[in-house]
Amino acid sequence: MALRVGWATSAWALGPTYRSLPAPVAMRVANVGRWINRHEQGLRNELYRPGQRYDVVVFVKSMDAEAQAEARRIKERGGRVVFDANVNYYEIWGDYELANTRPTAQQQQDAVAMTQLADWVVADSSYLLSVVRKYTERASWIPDNVDTRLFRPPRRRSGDKFRVVWSGMAAKAAPLLDIRDALMATEAELTVVSNEEPAELVELRKSVPVRFVDFALRGYAQVLRDVDVIVSPKRLVNGYELGHTEWKITLGMGAGLAAVASPQLSYIEAITHRGGGIVAAGPGEWWIALERLRDAAFRAELGTRARETVLECYSIPVAARRYAELLASLG
Repeated sequence: MALRVGWATSAWALGPTYRSLPAPVAMRVANVGRWINRHEQGLRNELYRPGQRYDVVVFVKSMDAEAQAEARRIKERGGRVVFDANVNYYEIWGDYELANTRPTAQQQQDAVAMTQLADWVVADSSYLLSVVRKYTERASWIPDNVDTRLFRPPRRRSGDKFRVVWSGMAAKAAPLLDIRDALMATEAELTVVSNEEPAELVELRKSVPVRFVDFALRGYAQVLRDVDVIVSPKRLVNGYELGHTEWKITLGMGAGLAAVASPQLSYIEAITHRGGGIVAAGPGEWWIALERLRDAAFRAELGTRARETVLECYSIPVAARRYAELLASLG
């Protein structure tokens, strides 16, 4: 008889199907659950329905008092609980430019409580795993995943312009100003894909050609087929930033783009696995990296390595198999 697995998210009220989930949640829940249901006969995955009986329940982006109470009820009925930790709420240190990225004392308390309550904790970055293991050894790393059928290279990239792309929440676009001089010096055209136009684009447009595109997952995949390099500059000045995953660059790498990114651990791991990009620590290194990538043959070589990296380390089958092994071991 198949083990019944429920995926509990903070979006419980959105509906009973995977289609109700926003893109970042669907990536960790729907992509994994659907793949397991198709390929693993011993496991049956669905969105969690309170009151029903499950062998294992995975809590994703859900750790508040309500989630903790639900986790206790599941364990009292004989079920096992997994906490999918995806933000570094455990550490509060450093310089937080954005107030809403600084964990509150309550969030820190909830993260620790859910970690200690769970039978297993899954961290979505190796940095976060190192933090989680200060509280429990029952933990492992499973990366964010990329749908490599959707995020795929075009047959060929055309045009003589040098086009770079950045994607993220508009409130987190300030680091683009840190690479403005490098973009200008290399005559790069910047495409920004976000939930709304970042305020920083007003300043960037004074010296760099900038195009803005509203974020939608399928639309973003199409944008990535029409640019040359994916960039992700970051200000690594607090635990929140250091704990992030590689997803911002692996979507582009899946589309065959060389990546240039700040030396966050998850970026370093993704880029150095096969050499699918360049890690740049400061303005000078950003200029050197982008200047090198103006060479179409060089960036094509790195783009091929980037795609291979995603297929080997960050694709849906890789992440889902690791989750399937974990769930089976707990059941």
